[in-house]
Amino acid sequence: MSSWQQAGIDRDIPRLEPVFRSMMTALIGSLLETPVDERNIKLARIAAIKKFVRENYRNPALDVNEVVAYSFLSRRALYYLFEHEPLQVNGYIRALRTLEALELLSDQNSWKRSLGDIADASGFANLTAMRRAVRESTGLSLRDAQENPDLSQIKAAELRKLTGL
Repeated sequence: MSSWQQAGIDRDIPRLEPVFRSMMTALIGSLLETPVDERNIKLARIAAIKKFVRENYRNPALDVNEVVAYSFLSRRALYYLFEHEPLQVNGYIRALRTLEALELLSDQNSWKRSLGDIADASGFANLTAMRRAVRESTGLSLRDAQENPDLSQIKAAELRKLTGL
C-alpha cells in the first residue's frame, strides 16, 4: 500500500487507518484460524470516530453525514456501532458544542461577546440552535448560564462525564 501513487492519498490515510486495522485484524484472524475479538475492533472504530468529532465539532457543517463520509460506514452501521454508547453520534456532536458554549458563557469576558458569536465559536448553525441545546442539556437559559458561572460549570462537568472527556 505504501507504493500507491494516487494523488491526495496522503490526506485519506489517517481516516482510513481504522478501516485498514479492522481489515488486517480480520485477515490475520482468518489466516491463523483464531476468532477475532469484534469488541476490540468496535472500540477502535468508536474511538477514531469520537476523535474526529472532537477535532471538528466547531465546524457548523459537521453532522452525521460528515461522520458517515469520514468513517466509510453507512448511516445505519454508524448508528449500530454507537447503539451501546451513552450518546449517538448526533448527540455527541451536540453535547460537545453545548459544552463549548457553556465554557464560553461562563467566561468572565463573555459579556463582551455577542451570543451569536458564542454560537458560531461553539459550532452551532445559529443562536436558536445553541439556545435550544443549552436548555435541553442543562435546563438553563443562556442568561442563567452567563449570570451564574458556577452553575454553568456544574452542568459542564455533567456533560464532560457524559461525553467521556
